[in-house]
Amino acid sequence: MAEALVEVSLAEVAVVLEVALVAVVSQVEVLEAVGNVMKKLILIGFVILCFSCKSDTGIPVDYSTLPKNENNQVLLDLSHIFYDAQIDSLSAKIIAYENQSTNEIVILTVDSIAPFEDLHIYSSAIGNYWGVGKKDKNNGLVIVFLKTQRRIWLSTGDGATKVLTDSICQKIIDQRMIPYFKEGNYYLGLDKGLDAIINAWH
Repeated sequence: MAEALVEVSLAEVAVVLEVALVAVVSQVEVLEAVGNVMKKLILIGFVILCFSCKSDTGIPVDYSTLPKNENNQVLLDLSHIFYDAQIDSLSAKIIAYENQSTNEIVILTVDSIAPFEDLHIYSSAIGNYWGVGKKDKNNGLVIVFLKTQRRIWLSTGDGATKVLTDSICQKIIDQRMIPYFKEGNYYLGLDKGLDAIINAWH
């Protein structure tokens, strides 16, 4: 009788262990599936949501909270991403293009956009505050790179939007900028992005 009881107990233990093992395996599979989904969502967010090309929002903002550009620099690197030589190279390319086309481009790197929450509104406000683009043409383009979140925004004036449409901007971002950004090479990403913008924006 005792032996029978032992056999039943071991059988029960085996069943319990089997159920527990199945539960653990299922939980691992679920976690792996969730992890894969999250990776895909992060990649999609980086590629699509964080990179956009939009024009003026028309929303009132407090310009006193924005960084000043007292020397009218075409590249203001507040996040200290670039070497001096890289700043000079990008700046020279932008200035040469402006002299040739009258189109104006500025690049701003920041660690925070506080008290702003929307990078779209922030970028548009920078364009208005700094006076990017000729008044009669509204042909300005502001590129804001938010270093801490690895986000970039292209804000175009109404005149620039006629050529630099959302689809063109997204193509430039996806094909010319993001591959280098993923490697942490922000200079080359912006340099190649500028080349594509200049070629498209005649």
